[in-house]
Amino acid sequence: MPSAESDTGRKRKAHTKSRRGCGNCKLRRVKCDEAQPECKKCQAYGVSCNYDGDGSNELQHSGEGAFKIERPVPADDTIVEFGPQKLPTPPHEVPPGMLGYPLTLHDTDEVYRITEKDMDIFRRFRERTVMTIGTAQTVYTYRDVIFKLGCGHSYLTHVMFAMVLMHDRYLSDDPWGPPSNAETFHHYHGTAIFNSMLSKPIAHEEKDAMWGAAALLGAITIASMDAKTPEESWPLSPSSPSDLDWLRMSDGKKEVWKLADPMREDSIWRTALQYDFEKDPTPQSHRRPELETLLPYLTRLYAFDETSNGDGDPYHTATSIIMRLLPIQCTHSTILYFLSFLGHMDPAYRRLLHQKDPKAILLLAWWHAKMLDYPAWWLQRRAILECKAICMYLQRNYMQQTDIGKLLDFPKMMCGLAVSSEYARHVDQARSQAVA
Repeated sequence: MPSAESDTGRKRKAHTKSRRGCGNCKLRRVKCDEAQPECKKCQAYGVSCNYDGDGSNELQHSGEGAFKIERPVPADDTIVEFGPQKLPTPPHEVPPGMLGYPLTLHDTDEVYRITEKDMDIFRRFRERTVMTIGTAQTVYTYRDVIFKLGCGHSYLTHVMFAMVLMHDRYLSDDPWGPPSNAETFHHYHGTAIFNSMLSKPIAHEEKDAMWGAAALLGAITIASMDAKTPEESWPLSPSSPSDLDWLRMSDGKKEVWKLADPMREDSIWRTALQYDFEKDPTPQSHRRPELETLLPYLTRLYAFDETSNGDGDPYHTATSIIMRLLPIQCTHSTILYFLSFLGHMDPAYRRLLHQKDPKAILLLAWWHAKMLDYPAWWLQRRAILECKAICMYLQRNYMQQTDIGKLLDFPKMMCGLAVSSEYARHVDQARSQAVA
């Protein structure tokens, strides 16, 4: 095992290239000692050594031992210089130099040093959580680039840790239990440092990390929910100043978008976002015949005219987006189109939501219902609980309004509540036709 003294230098010595080194060392760009049957570098790194020269561009992992690096923290508390441009490993690895790396904490001169348990959190982020967030196109940015970016931006690493620990909780035997101390700790410091930076001029080298943190915090905000039943969920729960706070995150993300400009020429996000909004502007759609029976009621209730600009109509933008989303399946590739419902929310429409206006919250129920097509852990809890709560609230108070009563059938079906016999018949007919 390397000594603490040898760990603090971080300067790579000049050496001749190893022509007969193993495949993993070549991928990691480190000098192989060429020991047989397994080189010492692979043994120390927890991967299976391979000399077969099969040209694979992935590390050959050795089970659960992979990425659990055993390397001591520098005994003299030396701060290891390990900025985002100095990482010695390619993007498919957890950098071993992160063990003992100091993360800044909010409002204190103390630092938090990354532990071996944290290295395993890094691994779970790369191998599991990263596949559930963002879009199918941004996965590679999160997995390969933003992972390195977090090494030089403590708030981003705190936010990554908080997201993984939240994901762990949702996969546990008590998915709706309270957050762990570690999750709360990293969420607090990541958010506090991030917010303090927003009050200052943003340096160019911070922009990519800022947008990455904003995107992760957006998902965390949607996932953060204390309610365990529909009765504890808005709008059935007692009114509170914090009602619908999660919707405000879209305003914050829009401000960060302006500051970080993720579409600028040198942004790490540019390619992924260009794919979503420029190369493939029209997602593949599919018909849901059972929905078509409700469209006349939808257009009538909201007096919707797609040729109108909706001036003075607080429902127009929300209705227009819902109408465009109806034939689209919510998936990892199309999720950004569905999140546009939040990003383009009319302030007047949001005020109506806070007032529990029946037409306004009905549209939100339809949006939640469409989101239930996509089984993402950070979406499902809020979508199903609030969808049920809205349906129950409207059924108790506005069922006598014929159009609202009929339009409740779709969100009720999607969240598992009983629907009218007429709508159930339409659904059965549509499914039979689809099978035929």
